[in-house]
Amino acid sequence: MLTIVGGLIKIPVPAFPDMMFTLQTVFVIMSGLLLGPRDGMFSQIAYMLLGLVGVPIFTQGGGFSYVFQPSFGYIIGFPFGAFLAGILKSRFRTLSVIKLFFCAFFGNLLIYAIGVPYQFLIIWLYLDRGALAAAATLVTLPFMFIIDSILLYLVCLIYPRINTFIGISDPPFDKKNKNKTETGAADSKTDA
Repeated sequence: MLTIVGGLIKIPVPAFPDMMFTLQTVFVIMSGLLLGPRDGMFSQIAYMLLGLVGVPIFTQGGGFSYVFQPSFGYIIGFPFGAFLAGILKSRFRTLSVIKLFFCAFFGNLLIYAIGVPYQFLIIWLYLDRGALAAAATLVTLPFMFIIDSILLYLVCLIYPRINTFIGISDPPFDKKNKNKTETGAADSKTDA
């Protein structure tokens, strides 16, 4: 549901009137982090299938013809990005903001790695605008990736509160252990 809401929030990209920035990627990655790799992936597959059968939940509508939209490659990447973020998170015994951001960053990177070539090929080959025009549309992608990364970092900052609010049990968050620093200081005094 949050992926749908994130797609409906459209923020225009300056100087590119055809491009819209959405919050979908943030919610996709959150699904992998909060639900785990399998359930996060299946939630995004459900989102994609609902849109393909005609429910107008994608940013510009729905239906099977949406596969010919340049942005559909990112939707294909959503299940993979959610899965990667979730599987990376499951590898950690303890969590921290940096570890969560690592998981989120690489999940997001995978979405872009699938979406960018798809976008390029649809614009170039299907819409027949030429390779140069297709490449010109990719100019905004670094900006959008950076914005997504910043938003993902902010989500990682509030992740423990989100987790507590919805009652999901996760590995504990790394905390600076006062006893370790005191023990280390005592050891260094003994060595001296």
